[in-house]
Amino acid sequence: MFRNYLKIAFRNIAGSPLFSMINIVGLAIGLACCIVISVFVNYELSYDKHWKDADRIYRVTRDFFSNDLKLVRVAPPIGPLLAEDFDEIEDMTRALQANVTLSHGDLSIVEEQLVIADTNLFEFFDLEFVAGDRDTALAAPTNIVLSERAADRYFGSEDPMGQTLNIMGREDLTVTGIIRDLPDNTHMAFELVGSIDIIPIVMGQTALENWGSNNYFTYLRLPPGYDPNDLEAQFEGFVIKHRGEDAPKSTALGLQALPDIHLTSNRDAEWRTNGSLAVVYTFSAVAFVVLLIACVNFMNLTTARSTQRAREVGIRKVVGARRGQVTVQFLGESVLLTAIAMLLAVAIVELSLPAFAAFLEKPLAFSLTDPTTLLTLLAGTLVVGLFAGSYPAFFLSQFRPVDVLKGIASGSGSGLLRRGLVVFQFATSIALLIATGVVMAQMHYARTMDMGFDKERNLIHALPFFADIREIYDPLRTELEQHPDIESVVYSSRVPSMQNLDGSGYAPEGVQFTIDTVIGLSDIKVDAHWFEHYGVEFLAGRPFRPNEVRHVRPTEDDPVVKAYAVLNESAARRFGWTPQEAVGKVIREPANRELTQFYDREIVGVIPDIHFSSLHDEKKATVYAGPHPRYQRHVSIRVAPGDPAAAIEHFENVWRRLLPNDPVNWYFLDDSFDGRYRAEAKQVRMFAMFSGFAVFVATLGLFGLASFTTERRTKEIGIRKVMGASVRDIVFLLTSDFTKLVLFANLIAWPVAYYFMNQWLTRFAYKAPFADWAWLFVAAGLAALAAAWLTIATQAGRAATSRPVLALRYE
Repeated sequence: MFRNYLKIAFRNIAGSPLFSMINIVGLAIGLACCIVISVFVNYELSYDKHWKDADRIYRVTRDFFSNDLKLVRVAPPIGPLLAEDFDEIEDMTRALQANVTLSHGDLSIVEEQLVIADTNLFEFFDLEFVAGDRDTALAAPTNIVLSERAADRYFGSEDPMGQTLNIMGREDLTVTGIIRDLPDNTHMAFELVGSIDIIPIVMGQTALENWGSNNYFTYLRLPPGYDPNDLEAQFEGFVIKHRGEDAPKSTALGLQALPDIHLTSNRDAEWRTNGSLAVVYTFSAVAFVVLLIACVNFMNLTTARSTQRAREVGIRKVVGARRGQVTVQFLGESVLLTAIAMLLAVAIVELSLPAFAAFLEKPLAFSLTDPTTLLTLLAGTLVVGLFAGSYPAFFLSQFRPVDVLKGIASGSGSGLLRRGLVVFQFATSIALLIATGVVMAQMHYARTMDMGFDKERNLIHALPFFADIREIYDPLRTELEQHPDIESVVYSSRVPSMQNLDGSGYAPEGVQFTIDTVIGLSDIKVDAHWFEHYGVEFLAGRPFRPNEVRHVRPTEDDPVVKAYAVLNESAARRFGWTPQEAVGKVIREPANRELTQFYDREIVGVIPDIHFSSLHDEKKATVYAGPHPRYQRHVSIRVAPGDPAAAIEHFENVWRRLLPNDPVNWYFLDDSFDGRYRAEAKQVRMFAMFSGFAVFVATLGLFGLASFTTERRTKEIGIRKVMGASVRDIVFLLTSDFTKLVLFANLIAWPVAYYFMNQWLTRFAYKAPFADWAWLFVAAGLAALAAAWLTIATQAGRAATSRPVLALRYE
């Protein structure tokens, strides 16, 4: 019986090559999209689940309410104090990410992959050692452990054990261990680990007691089955105990489950750019939709051919076949077609996945030797085959032999369903086209909108962490500005495109400085020429004068120091002032924790709010203050229009002469801004690609449906031509029905696309106005209509230009 079914199935596939090809190609594309996106989704969902006790590890977070900071790093004393106060915490570890220069021989690298960590970091995450002892690797403050990648970077084929790396020209660190490289699917990013015991040596004995230094990633391990919400509920009491009764008004601690960080955390100062659960859901939905469109094609084409197979069904039933047997036969044909499509899909995946993985910069893998993969493919073939063939099988198997043999089983009852399925296909395709266009419009808006300053032609370089800025500040600027291709040089604590995580509390003059009266604002340290350099306009007042940016620290004898500030418009508004009213006012900033020393800053100017970071982030109320030798760590160099090569060469020569121990590591500011949207740019291309596949599969199905429709109406076409109908009349006749369906699909797609794209745009603090992308609705509709017309007109035109005599002799 099975062998007979198989022979009949192969005979039907071979007997209808166009029908079979359309179904196989459509299903293959749908299945290939599904497999590729499934590999991507599974990889995104796998982040941090491989660590030992991952389900019991939580990251500590800290919020500051006054300036709306949501940090994933906390102050260094918080971790040890939590472990001391709460017995339910099994273990705790901390890691400080440090961007410093490491040297070995002639090699110097600005190392962004170094962390200074507690000695139990290796045991906490069960990191595998290739060389050295996990328990003693960081026993001394000057020990360092490297990953295999870092060891190769600094020592090549040499044995790194026992060798030294010099940090910032100050201290030699001895290599005492080598660990396996961290897997790519983790939110953490480090390749070198130093001991936290070096912090007091380098930064002072009180450095690890500083509650204002929120730079430490802190992780807790809780007991099995323990509810983290129970611990989190006690954090307010913890803050009160260690920071005072008023502290919860300004700050709060929280917990994040380790496996949830990559897809659900989008806080300030993340270790690296995380993924998005919304993206996972979106591409999962796209994969499902593409496959569903392919299945709809199968249903449509099969039911459209019902009249061609009705007599076959009738004869089978006359000779004794039961309805169940006929149903099984048609389902078997569907599964066989799907199996062929699956083989083609696997070939497509094998060819395309390496390029896709390289594009995403993720190690995506698809292995046919994995039993789970094979079982999934087999199950997928069966499920898709049964689903795609279900309606046609049950529809065809219901024909009554007597009706079929009398020629009245026309299958017309399926016409309404076919039209509904065509509407579904094109509504989905149009919605995907609109979504792709909106994402592209938002990216264009982000790259071209007025940021409130001039970011072009700015070369940026970070100053060495341990360098005395007062020694190099003037010499570096003076020598750089001597070059004719360098227009200006300025210093600041942060540069545009960076997240501004610095802030302080302020109170207007005459108001007592308390937790209830303080106004939390972001702050940026700039020099006198910064506003001119970046082309920032003033709403009121003026920029700093050179004598207003000297840094003088308050003392016991002189506890209040006169200083100056420029506010942005939001900061002035926080004090209740217009820009004009703010100029000349004085705001007080504390200079120490005890609130015994202050800066009284006179406001000399007010500027508009600028997009300092990216469109993902809200503009912050910000105070621009004079330079500080500890924080003035970025130099901005504006080069003249044209080729910047000469200016860059001059900068590198000056840098090497003044800072010979620190490697050159510059970048252009506009490239940095583009990097903030890099993930979205990749998602745009992914979305466009898979949306294109969806439209192609829908059009492919329409091509097949048009072919069968035209074929079924061949005699009608011949009669119409004999009666005087023109080719244009025939083409219009055959395309009008499908045109109505596509137009109706637009009415469904537009509101759906509008709703979901509005939801997507909420990810941006500043989004492209609706007027910028409203035209996409019409464009997507016209594109779908053009594809439908071209597809149908090709078939209709062929039938309309054939000789009437051939049509009348048809059959």
